[in-house]
Amino acid sequence: MLEEWVRRNRSGENGNIINSKRGKYILVILICLGLLALVWPVTNTEDTKLKVTSDPTPQPGGSNPKTQLCHELETILSQINGAGQVDVSMTLSSDGKKTFASNTRDEQRDIEENDSRGIKKKSTEHNLVRDLAVSSGNALMVEQEYPEVLGVLVVADGGFRPEVCENLIDATATLLNIPPHKVSVMPRKEDI
Repeated sequence: MLEEWVRRNRSGENGNIINSKRGKYILVILICLGLLALVWPVTNTEDTKLKVTSDPTPQPGGSNPKTQLCHELETILSQINGAGQVDVSMTLSSDGKKTFASNTRDEQRDIEENDSRGIKKKSTEHNLVRDLAVSSGNALMVEQEYPEVLGVLVVADGGFRPEVCENLIDATATLLNIPPHKVSVMPRKEDI
């Protein structure tokens, strides 16, 4: 197809399409399209869409300590006899503390200078460099400290029964290693 077009244009314009005005425009367009094809990023658009539309809510066992602790408590407390469905809310002092490994280097450089009078001056420059240790492209975490629990609210179907409330308070205080007065158990609202 391109050959036919070139033959038709050659016959009409003295056999040289590149020297014609129309031919030069076509040549520039073809070069631009070629460069654009080389520069154009080759990515799978479906993967990009999946990344953008992924669910931003923290999953149980995720990196959010509050969500993780609440989910674990709900799962365990709902297994207590008479508790029924359980929802847990807690107040934490912070988001916790993570300690990452680091590499420390002491770089030393000797500097020798000559001034205009021929006197030599020697000095040593120390530079302490600290880099974050990385393993498989991720920062290497040494320790993760959970935050202090300030208070816990447990809402349970069986929260209206005193013996169930006592069991829920004892279990929560034991699991979180907090005093029982920081735990409050409330009955779930009955649907009318």
